[in-house]
Amino acid sequence: MPRIKELVDKSEQYRAMLRKRRASEELIENFEKGLELYKQWRKVNIELQQLRARRNKLSKEYGRTRDQKFLKEAEHIKAQVEKHKLMLAELDEKIREIELMLPNWLASDVPEGFEQDAKPIEYVGIPKVWEKYKDAFEAQYPGIKYELSKHKPLHHYDLVGKLIDQERAAEFAGSRFYCELNEIVLLDFALSLYAIDFFRKKGYADKLMVTPYMMRKGVEKRIAYFTSFADMIFELEKEGLILIPSSEHTIVAYYADRIFERKELPLRIIAWSPCFRKEAGAHGKDTKGMFRAKQFHKVEIHCIVRKDEDFAEVEKLRKDVQEFMLSLGLPHRSVILASADTDMRALKHIDIETWMPAQARYRETHSIATMGTWVSEKVKMRYRTKEGKELTRNVYATGVAVQRTICAIAENHYNAEENKIEVPKVLRKYALDLEEIKL
Repeated sequence: MPRIKELVDKSEQYRAMLRKRRASEELIENFEKGLELYKQWRKVNIELQQLRARRNKLSKEYGRTRDQKFLKEAEHIKAQVEKHKLMLAELDEKIREIELMLPNWLASDVPEGFEQDAKPIEYVGIPKVWEKYKDAFEAQYPGIKYELSKHKPLHHYDLVGKLIDQERAAEFAGSRFYCELNEIVLLDFALSLYAIDFFRKKGYADKLMVTPYMMRKGVEKRIAYFTSFADMIFELEKEGLILIPSSEHTIVAYYADRIFERKELPLRIIAWSPCFRKEAGAHGKDTKGMFRAKQFHKVEIHCIVRKDEDFAEVEKLRKDVQEFMLSLGLPHRSVILASADTDMRALKHIDIETWMPAQARYRETHSIATMGTWVSEKVKMRYRTKEGKELTRNVYATGVAVQRTICAIAENHYNAEENKIEVPKVLRKYALDLEEIKL
């Protein structure tokens, strides 16, 4: 977590990083305000130390002479000391509020730019490309192997849309909610169970968790880059609670103020939860179906590791998540997000994007990122070392975003000749032996 006092001597580097992230003018202004507040803090602190030194000297003079003038001046200075302590506390609070808004540094290999500037790492699987999309595919993804299809692909909402009820759900819950029906319910649970089983076998289940679906807003502010989440969070204002946007947040809260023994780390956690997001600012995007919804299910992986281990953990997760998606028969790629798209908490942020034939492009289904010490410093999550205590490094990853993955399965495994969706073989035993969904 960037601290103002540590950024004084690195202010130019941090300004450059903010520009690379395409930070808002408001955020840049807040950073400059933080530097100015810290200057005031140092000035007041120096004055406080001088006052304390003067008071100590007066106390000694009074002890030596018993002259009341020394005692009166000492009492006057005592009041000034208390005033300066209050000023420092107020400045500390203002600086702390600004620090909560400061984004993390960026790793050196994060490309600069926006969505189109993401850096591909690896393509896995062979996407099916409709013949009319062939030229566009080759232009956008040069050199990537593909399989040509003569059948016009159907959009996921034309497939999954027949197996959910958005219209009725909207009547009693609002837009971007849905009721899952019949086979989709089985796929929902099957994907969750398969993901837990798959990643458990990969060594991520040091602890399995289902956390509360709500948490205190004040706790969330310690954990998340709250200004990024504010517009999407559902609040229960009277109770001071929010509905969680991901179990990653409650996992961190669970381990707040924890001091681990060195041998306890790395600690790898799998958690299942529903996730709630307002999807503010997403007007007109994926309004049909359940690719972008206000409520969805997710299996989250969270890894708490030691110093210098987080980037290797990100790479391990990337490979394992890509193997998981390949086991479902879903072509995909991994990319390092460009600076403007990188999670404000993250040093480095990788997305797994899955091929969607009807959209003729890869869409984000997974996120993997290291936050470094950004969150552990906020919640005081540490581990013991020979030298004392060290902040943990926290890495998060999507194991499976269930509804988005169902959409990807529908588009990629649709059999146009028989008008059915074929259920991936690895899911069938978890889906009560469901092999296909006839439309």
